[in-house]
Amino acid sequence: MTTILINEKTKKGRIILDLIKVLGVGEIVDENNIARGIPNKTTIRALKEIRSGETTKCENFDEYLVKTNL
Repeated sequence: MTTILINEKTKKGRIILDLIKVLGVGEIVDENNIARGIPNKTTIRALKEIRSGETTKCENFDEYLVKTNL
């Protein structure tokens, strides 16, 4: 994931943000969310998998590769 800081107070910044929203090609994260430590969607999904027990338990990485057929 790449993070780009855009100044939404400028005209060009607002245009870029509007374009991202219209095209649906990114996620706009408010500075307040970052400052509060709110996790992103990927982290939230991973935490749900952990809580529900949907994880692959392995002793080492080689065992992981065997269990996941990689």
